[in-house]
Amino acid sequence: MAGCDAGSLASVDRTREPWNLNIHYDRLLVRLTRPGQRVLDVGCGDGFLSARLADAGCHVVALDADEGVVLRARARWPKKPVDWTQGDLHTHSLQPGSFDVVVSNATLHHMPDTVAALRRLGDLTRPGGTVGVVGLAKAGPLDWPMSLLSAVGIAVATGVRRTWEHSAPIVWPPPHTYGEVNRMTADEWPGRSYRRLWLGRYLVTWEKPAP
Repeated sequence: MAGCDAGSLASVDRTREPWNLNIHYDRLLVRLTRPGQRVLDVGCGDGFLSARLADAGCHVVALDADEGVVLRARARWPKKPVDWTQGDLHTHSLQPGSFDVVVSNATLHHMPDTVAALRRLGDLTRPGGTVGVVGLAKAGPLDWPMSLLSAVGIAVATGVRRTWEHSAPIVWPPPHTYGEVNRMTADEWPGRSYRRLWLGRYLVTWEKPAP
């Protein structure tokens, strides 16, 4: 069910650096994990989420198709116990069902085939495991009221904090609307949870059925 993260603005901390809208929501994905779990971070980018997952006690594989950003992430976090891996989500030799949790932040809209990407994320998750996706989409007509509120929230948040520009490739505009993402995830992951977030993102979580 759609909703918003009403506490986001209150949680913006002036003392934390660096910050941007993607990093802001890493915490939602870390909350899906427990220490000792094997976690895949798809589209790890500059590595902030992967580093947080490692700090939370997870065994982390950080995957990104862009070689340069993987090298920069490894250089940024040289002491973090993260397996920094360059490769494509669909063709890399990751074993199906080999991760307790699969997470992705601001990456799904980079995928040329969103449905195939959703299936692959689910395939890599063990039965009983969890998938978590924070993403962004474009506004359809039904999204405009929430998107206007989000625009205000983003303006306030970025005014409070100086936005750090990530080094990963940018894809804009997103290929799908929020409504399309809502429907696709419902079709591919029955029983999933979907909600809109205050700062122009959505959160989808799904527990893969156990046999």
